[in-house]
Amino acid sequence: MVTRVFITGIGGFIGCHLSEFLAKKGCEVWGSYFRPTNDMSVPASYAKGLFNIDVRQRSHLEDALQKVRPHVVYHLAAQSYPMVSYKEPEYTVESNVMGTLNLFEAMLHLDLRGTRVLLASSTAAYGFIDPSEAPVTESQPFRPAHVYGMSKAAQDLLGSTYFNAHGLDIIRLRIGNCVGLRRTGEVVSDFTRRRAQIDLGIIGPEFHVGNLHTKRAFLDVRDAVEGFWALQEKGKGGEAYNISGADAVSMQQLLDVVLSGCSKSVQVVRDLSLVRSVDELIYWNDLSKIERHTGWKPHRALRETVEDMIEWWKTELSKAPEGGNKV
Repeated sequence: MVTRVFITGIGGFIGCHLSEFLAKKGCEVWGSYFRPTNDMSVPASYAKGLFNIDVRQRSHLEDALQKVRPHVVYHLAAQSYPMVSYKEPEYTVESNVMGTLNLFEAMLHLDLRGTRVLLASSTAAYGFIDPSEAPVTESQPFRPAHVYGMSKAAQDLLGSTYFNAHGLDIIRLRIGNCVGLRRTGEVVSDFTRRRAQIDLGIIGPEFHVGNLHTKRAFLDVRDAVEGFWALQEKGKGGEAYNISGADAVSMQQLLDVVLSGCSKSVQVVRDLSLVRSVDELIYWNDLSKIERHTGWKPHRALRETVEDMIEWWKTELSKAPEGGNKV
């Protein structure tokens, strides 16, 4: 039997990669998008059908689910940028919390209790981590640092509640900093784009940076979708799983990797406008649970990811007139 998969947020960075991966695994892929952040030609190439749906509108979501009757749902639709949550806290909560509630209620109404749900939560829900608490396990209390993190904590708790109270087969994916080709609007993407612009002569050899002391464990999106598949096949309903990079690196270490091999002498400039008003100092997650349950662990090195992203940016920037701002 062919597995029918419905991806909310298929027009986003992860959804774009996931649609391609699942289609190549032989799944029948369907999805919804709203204000897509990626080129829709990729999911359109692999999906059997696409719906333009704002997950804040439950009836529209329910209509799509009724048509597809999926065996698996990936709930990726979200306002996924912490910086945006400072400016648009209401939209962040409505999309991430109410959107998730609408999905679960629609599934109950359609009696889709047998459908496996992979809920894209975030390690941002953990928030403030003392170095003594790292690596962070799934039992770590939530102490979110911003509205985005709070919304992901609430989303995660909704997943637990609807599993326990209503029997929906929900697995919570606490996803770390996911990076890779086609990603925009986050630090690795910004750094690699600027490196590509410097290499191409579009901008001068000057790098503006924020706080270089914070640490993050970066996960290549190609590793991420392999982890999603492992949880789809082997994950335990009702459980939460960290799915992130294995090793924390500082922003200084990231910058060093990005600039290594650059033929130009680059001046690094500290820019206070790039520093978050509140920031988590460290994210380093314990991955033993997901490896124990599924055998998955990330295997791509940060250098491989960075080099691939620099080359991708060079290709994209070369498509635009004068190296312009299409992407």
